[in-house]
Amino acid sequence: MTDPLEITINLVDAAQKGDRQAEEDLFTRYLPRVRQIVALRLGYRLQDFAAFEDHVQEAMLKAFQNLKQFEHQSEGTFRNWIAKCVSNSMNDSFRRQLAQKRGGGKVKEASAYENEDMTQTLFKGKDPTPSAIYRGKELLEKIETCLLGLKEHHREVIILRRFCEMSYGEVAEAMGFSDETTVRKVFSRAMKKLKETSGVEAEEE
Repeated sequence: MTDPLEITINLVDAAQKGDRQAEEDLFTRYLPRVRQIVALRLGYRLQDFAAFEDHVQEAMLKAFQNLKQFEHQSEGTFRNWIAKCVSNSMNDSFRRQLAQKRGGGKVKEASAYENEDMTQTLFKGKDPTPSAIYRGKELLEKIETCLLGLKEHHREVIILRRFCEMSYGEVAEAMGFSDETTVRKVFSRAMKKLKETSGVEAEEE
């Protein structure tokens, strides 16, 4: 089986050489998840974050052009690296008050790319029970609100485990925890709190 990270590196290499299809494949592969991660880290609900779609896409392009700065470890750490690049770029613009519309070029509307189901990303395994919640826009909005309401370290551990799909060891290194056991405990508490506040019933990891 081909390593997902190897696929990504090959796509980036082709895109840098002018392969427009490879560039589009990179956007399709990463934009939905990176958009979710950056929105949550910056404290935005996804629908409000749509105003910054142009900046997200341009920041991703710059990140792909600087792939040599990334130490090849795993697909999860690669997702986290891209999201950090985008977050840092946006924070720089916010501080300089340079957030502005950028038209044309490679930038497309957010609707041009498929959005991932946040419910399935967060609550893997058993589907939420119909008696506890109902599916649809209302559910996603509720989950987003609950995520944004968590303590910062709880939200971050969920982002790294669920959205970046990093291993417990990688999360421990990224967040400065002493060992994987500590990460597991923090992640368990964070998910328990999210389930309690959102009303979602799902199996434990």
